[in-house]
Amino acid sequence: MKFYIKNIIPKPQKALKRLSAVMCAVFFALNAACGEPEPPAEREPALSAETIRTAGADFTHEYVLDNVQKKMYDTLAESMKSPSEEILIYEYKGDHMDFLLKDALVAMTCYTMDNPLDSQLLANRDIRMEAVPKSGGRNRIYAYRREDSDGLELAMMKRADAESVSRHFISTISALDDEEKLRAIHDRLCQGQYDTDITPASHTIYSALIDKSAVCDGYAYAFKYLCDLAGIDCVVVIGTFDKSNDGELGHAWDLVWLGGTWKLADISCDVYEAPSYEHFLIDDLTIDGRIPYKAYPVPMYKEYQ
Repeated sequence: MKFYIKNIIPKPQKALKRLSAVMCAVFFALNAACGEPEPPAEREPALSAETIRTAGADFTHEYVLDNVQKKMYDTLAESMKSPSEEILIYEYKGDHMDFLLKDALVAMTCYTMDNPLDSQLLANRDIRMEAVPKSGGRNRIYAYRREDSDGLELAMMKRADAESVSRHFISTISALDDEEKLRAIHDRLCQGQYDTDITPASHTIYSALIDKSAVCDGYAYAFKYLCDLAGIDCVVVIGTFDKSNDGELGHAWDLVWLGGTWKLADISCDVYEAPSYEHFLIDDLTIDGRIPYKAYPVPMYKEYQ
């Protein structure tokens, strides 16, 4: 990982600059942080359909994260063992840089895509940086619960309810084969409707499973969670698609592993025409121009379709 020495030392003499660079390297080895991580020149490329098809059942989103984002992902996963009103994502030494906040959004989104039940706890949160008092310039990035959101206790209750309902449903279809299970999961979610109000709660599995009104990622998270419980490999994909030639729109859907290959399942699109199977178990992973985002950034709420 590279660091901006010039940002730390304002135009010193050449010898002092070299000495400072050595001291910084030693400090980094001892403290695992010094200065500011340099943004990668180029993010991981969007995953191609062929890459996804040949990835096998070990495909997870954390593989497309760079080192900084991966560290954020791991810290977030550890923090979620005891979630609080402010969830730690990253700690570093140096001046605040905007790209670190964007990296935190990517890490939080990817974590939610891999752990959709926690969407209830991570919904309605803002990413913020704050200095750690008496720490020698160390800063932390947190996911803070917004003032107008559900309290943590209520979010925990909704998370528990979503888990209970999901496990009960999966127990009723345990005797089916994988394709039959997938159709049952599809039909269960397609009892809902698309939430045209698009509130922050619309992006959670609680809204998809219990309120039966969600947007694309809410349905995508719910589908993955139910597949996880059923023992069927499934991943959430966030990217763009071109629906009815309206231009590229932010969207979320799923890929499910069936019969030795990935197949596309887009519950939110089928919700419009329930019980439609037009976007279910499709071999064409790029249908309607679907392209995964690079490193899966978070689209604005208004871009969800």
